[in-house]
Amino acid sequence: MSVAGAILAPVDSVRSAILKVASPWVSPLFADRRRRVWWLGVVSVVSAFVVTGLVPLWSLALGPVLLGVPHLVSDVRYLVVRPKLHHKPWLLVLVGAPLLATSLGAGPEVGVLAIVPAVFGAGFSWRLVVVAFVWLALTAAAYLEPFGFQLAFVHAHNLLAVLLWWSLTARAKSMAWVPLLTVGGAVAILAGALDPLVTWSGGWSAPWTGTSFTEFVENITPALDPTLAGRLVLSFCFLQSVHYAVWLRLVPDDARPRPAPRTFAASWDALVADFGLAPLLVFVALSLGLAVWGAVTLPGARLGYLQLAAFHGYLELAIAARWFAFGRAST
Repeated sequence: MSVAGAILAPVDSVRSAILKVASPWVSPLFADRRRRVWWLGVVSVVSAFVVTGLVPLWSLALGPVLLGVPHLVSDVRYLVVRPKLHHKPWLLVLVGAPLLATSLGAGPEVGVLAIVPAVFGAGFSWRLVVVAFVWLALTAAAYLEPFGFQLAFVHAHNLLAVLLWWSLTARAKSMAWVPLLTVGGAVAILAGALDPLVTWSGGWSAPWTGTSFTEFVENITPALDPTLAGRLVLSFCFLQSVHYAVWLRLVPDDARPRPAPRTFAASWDALVADFGLAPLLVFVALSLGLAVWGAVTLPGARLGYLQLAAFHGYLELAIAARWFAFGRAST
């Protein structure tokens, strides 16, 4: 048994005991992947809405620090490593350069540039024309209104993750509940569905975060009407939670060769097979380091993570453009 297997064995034992007790109720979900993913998706969206309504500041502060790095690893795993795009060095360099630049502080127009090399070789077609038009429109918006573009993009990239998940495999009509509930939840929040909770709570607070929800909103969106700003931040909080669920639960469940869930040890072995042990240990160190940083100063850790993660929304955009330009089946 490997060191990781020995470390994870007690966790797997506890998991097995829980599943044994719950077997009469959950066994159908283990036998049927489609049913399990449907339940995971719907429960994740509903839970994200409830968490946003009750403890938004906890979600906004802790989500990136605890789940940020694992979700970035999953992002790269299923968009780059599994499709073997890293086996095309020229593509990796040309797409990776603007993405890396965004993590080092470059503007959004640089991140959007990753779309261009992502569609090289697609051949002239109406699909390529659409991608070119979208790239030009996004670049113009990023130049002319960088703040507005960034605000819109952080919301849109969360929805884009749901679209990418939907594109990974054939979907039953019932699976449409996941994106429909996601869009419906965001629209409801923007329409003021959670406003009574804001009024009742007087602006949620969590002392260990060093701020209140009201102060958080004022710092993030100082130029906007306070009511609209609060709704936008709540909407982002909800969509961010769904985004994490997509990359950490729904996509891995769909992409797994066997229908039944893996043990934690088997999941680790699969990660090693995809990335290699050394890179994976770096990812673990980053995740643990961010958690320790968060224990010292949560706002600083969150901002540090957001700068590190700046690339991943543009990666998702570039891969979406590639899938659209080439046709999903040919990529």
